[in-house]
Amino acid sequence: SDFKKTFNTTPGKWLTEKRLNLAHHKLTAKKQKATEVYLSVGFENLSHFSFAFKKAFGYSPRSISNN
Repeated sequence: SDFKKTFNTTPGKWLTEKRLNLAHHKLTAKKQKATEVYLSVGFENLSHFSFAFKKAFGYSPRSISNN
């Protein structure tokens, strides 16, 4: 309950947001591919990573590497 008061979210959602932000940075600034990023930021499979990324940012991680 202290965590939720401080960060206004649950620990799981907070951690997922941090992982997705790190993944976004690696995809954009470091020009890495989604297949290289998802494990390094803590996702267990590419499908779940892609789904969560698209839900958070509104576009797929693959669309970044295609541009």
